[in-house]
Amino acid sequence: MELGALDEGPEALPRDARVSVGALVDRASEAGFGAVFALLSLIAIPFFGLSTPFGLAMALGGVQLLAGRSRPWLPRRARARTMPLSTLDRVATLLQRRTQFLKRVTRRRWEWLMLGPARNLAGLSVTLLSLGLALPLPIPGSNLIFLVPLFAFGLGLIERDGAWIVFGHVCLVVNLGLLVAFGALVENALLRLVRC
Repeated sequence: MELGALDEGPEALPRDARVSVGALVDRASEAGFGAVFALLSLIAIPFFGLSTPFGLAMALGGVQLLAGRSRPWLPRRARARTMPLSTLDRVATLLQRRTQFLKRVTRRRWEWLMLGPARNLAGLSVTLLSLGLALPLPIPGSNLIFLVPLFAFGLGLIERDGAWIVFGHVCLVVNLGLLVAFGALVENALLRLVRC
């Protein structure tokens, strides 16, 4: 594992050692953005109607990606938080078991989508989706239309798989279309109420 989880051999740290969140993000480098987006989108799934903090956190990451940062900036207190490597091992093992199918559909391809203006565009899409997630919509499950593409962006950045980045962009376009259609529907309903 790139982040040190499940490492073995003479150079491996003892499993009771602690590692800081900042060190994990630094070790992930550019993939740190993907790790943040993927992890937060998975955590946010059960919190229907309570997605605002997750959306704002991912929007912060999206803005940084848009601005061209090479790795995510985190507040000092967040960077200083530590966890034992044994906990990281458990998380890594759980993810390996639950995401085996992803290995069959991810590979390094279209890496130019993670470079230059294309990378900035990914940051813009993540920011827009995250702001949508931050809206306190009262409809159960509505946050999934934002979480699925956010997870796709995270996975694409981690695995350097441009196909998942494209999927995230397509989902954003679909979401914008639904937003326009929903806005027109609400406008027509309000006009009918006024005329009555």
